[in-house]
Amino acid sequence: MRESQADESMSEADALPPGMASAAHGGGFAEEASSARAPGLIRGLLAAILDSIKTRLDLAAVEAEIYLVYVAQLLLWGFAAVCCALLAVVFALTAIVIAVWQTHRMAGLVGSMVVLLLLAVSCGLVGARIFRGRPPLLAGTIGQFEHDQRRMAGAEGDR
Repeated sequence: MRESQADESMSEADALPPGMASAAHGGGFAEEASSARAPGLIRGLLAAILDSIKTRLDLAAVEAEIYLVYVAQLLLWGFAAVCCALLAVVFALTAIVIAVWQTHRMAGLVGSMVVLLLLAVSCGLVGARIFRGRPPLLAGTIGQFEHDQRRMAGAEGDR
């Protein structure tokens, strides 16, 4: 009969969570709960930090993809526009040189060169203005990191 009572008490102790089993037998439940809580807090903090880093990396990847698509479109359409404009200018200058070949051939060639140089400079200025107006790469991600830093500095100042 004693063996059956001992088996029942062992099965009850096995069914309880670790902290509860020692409390049922008179152990210090509060001591084990506080020691079990510390790894859980650290684990939760690490999980939150890793989740935050993953979110920031996802944001960075999306921003980089958007920026690359924008740059690819800009380059494609810019290349097409420059090609068409250069062909139009070359044909126009060729017509002018042919028209003045008998009388002012040197003036026609120098004038054509000046027009092409002015076109190259104006295209360079337009391209520089376009890229100057764009926000820097990953500006949203960097802004979010700065926001997190300000929030953490504010949280540390409250303590």
